[in-house]
Amino acid sequence: YGVPRSYYAPASYFDSIPADQRIPQAHQNKLPVWVDDCEQVVHPNALDEYEFETERFLSAVGLNIYDGALWGMSLAVLGDPDDIEEVISYESQIIQSGMTCQFGDVRGDAQCNGVIVQKECEFDCGFCYGTGDRTLPKQNAWSFRMLSDYWALDGTVDLRCPERGLRWTWNDYRPVLGENSWAFLVGPLQTAFLKYGNLENIPANDISITMALSFLPSLTKMLSPVGAVYYSPKNTITYADKDTGFDVSTENNISLLSGLKMLRYLFEKKNINLDKLAEINHLIDSITSYIKSSYDTNNGYFRQGGSFDIYTGEFNWATGSTLFAVDCQTWAMSVISPLLIDQWFGPRASVKIWETTKKFGGYQCDANTGYCQGVGFTTNTVDKVFSGEWTLGAVNMLRIFEKEYNDPSFGTEAQFMLNQVKAQLVATATIDDKQVTGVLYANKRYWIPFGWWANRLLSTVSTAWTILADNSYNPFHLGGEYIVNYP
Repeated sequence: YGVPRSYYAPASYFDSIPADQRIPQAHQNKLPVWVDDCEQVVHPNALDEYEFETERFLSAVGLNIYDGALWGMSLAVLGDPDDIEEVISYESQIIQSGMTCQFGDVRGDAQCNGVIVQKECEFDCGFCYGTGDRTLPKQNAWSFRMLSDYWALDGTVDLRCPERGLRWTWNDYRPVLGENSWAFLVGPLQTAFLKYGNLENIPANDISITMALSFLPSLTKMLSPVGAVYYSPKNTITYADKDTGFDVSTENNISLLSGLKMLRYLFEKKNINLDKLAEINHLIDSITSYIKSSYDTNNGYFRQGGSFDIYTGEFNWATGSTLFAVDCQTWAMSVISPLLIDQWFGPRASVKIWETTKKFGGYQCDANTGYCQGVGFTTNTVDKVFSGEWTLGAVNMLRIFEKEYNDPSFGTEAQFMLNQVKAQLVATATIDDKQVTGVLYANKRYWIPFGWWANRLLSTVSTAWTILADNSYNPFHLGGEYIVNYP
């Protein structure tokens, strides 16, 4: 079937973006650098052009594997048996096998020869997981967060050195915890539940269980001193030569926690793989403890994450209003019971976190009703961005509030926001001569301070979340109920 895509990204969209909105200000290249592929020094304006064409091509032919997990879950919810088989084919032939049409290996399994930023290694350094033997074999290594069937695109030119006539080639090779948690745990487990109709009928050798067991060995290995699992293996290098292997992400650990709780419930109910429960329980307890510690008592919200100093090992939280993350609030309260959060931080603490989230991150909020039409990604009073996917995450959380607090007013608020997504972000397009309807990623182009652009493009993940909401299916709970704890 091939790799699905995260967006429908026509060339005309990127052509129409003004020059001053093509590169985020913080990323504009200031200095010339040597580029091996070009065999020459490349100047800042050419580096900026290359960054923009990279965004264009990754959007056009790429899939974020978190989007792939939601794509699969939404098709499974809709229930067409042929579609479910296509999803399982994607899980087995692409995610589990770790290959696509033009890539023989899409896992971060290159041998660890030392950490670049710690001056242990300079060339062919591989990916370094945890401590001890820091190399993971392919079957246990994390997948790159973005995949494509295409390594190179005919008719393109590498804009760093166009005079050489080189094609643009794929350049995103980052194994990231959050995306892998959805691709190896949450997505396949939910698809299996939907395919078989209940836990009892899922075979003990089902692909969802095989994938989970292959992912598990990496997690204890990647547990950090603050209780969270690291964001990525070391030597995952991003902008300005930063190694994200020293980071932890609250959102990524929430995703993992959701999947681990599903896996524990499945193993206990089916009485299988009981030898894995101690490890799973340790991870669940450790991550839950980290998420509790990520709460900023002064500001009343969960912090986005933090980093370990590459020299001293000291941990520092990421702070500041630009690092407020809407989904760290809505997802945390969807995976850790709002009632438990209230026990931690005081009566109605979860409701207060939601009020704080709307104050900082709300879109078109009404002071009289307390309702917002949606949410953005971070502090939103100036930017006024309306995120499809993140608003639907808030809808999901409000439905959990409705159940956990036994208060239908939260369900009414959820429905209001869902209606606004449909009123403002639904769009149509013609793809392969078919008229299609989907949900936009956002209402406008906007640089998200966590490292990517929101675009006004038809989005697989926004559309998938809408399908789940329309079918009253909670992706964070195995079986889709709007509850948190398992019986």
